[in-house]
Amino acid sequence: MNKQQKEIVKTVERAFSKLHILDNLSTRQHRENLLRENIKGEKMHRSFGRNWAQYHKNTASITQCAKMFVVKDICVSLLDENKWKVSDIIHVKETVVVSQSIVQNYKAQIKEALIGEDIQYLASLDYVALVDWELYEKHQEVA
Repeated sequence: MNKQQKEIVKTVERAFSKLHILDNLSTRQHRENLLRENIKGEKMHRSFGRNWAQYHKNTASITQCAKMFVVKDICVSLLDENKWKVSDIIHVKETVVVSQSIVQNYKAQIKEALIGEDIQYLASLDYVALVDWELYEKHQEVA
């Protein structure tokens, strides 16, 4: 990974660590459940093509990408807690709808846990930046 990717991972790790409170709010371990589902999804995504690793060298790990999605989805829901409807669940990753539900139920605790973090930045994280920096830069030039 390059310097920029390492900085993204560091920021995600810090925010993810702060979200440990999600495992202590009810009988469910919300953060760990989201992480487990996102790891499963990332493994599935990377297995679609037999040559994924050939085209994605020096990339973030499966777990690092999964943590990014946990943090990103929570932060997206903090910014728009009514973005998804139950009917959306067949069109989007289930974890985004679950993240929204968690935010709707524990918004104050999550905001308090993430004090000092840039929620807007975390919500805007781009998966491509973690797995293909050159492609990410090309997209930034076009945008």
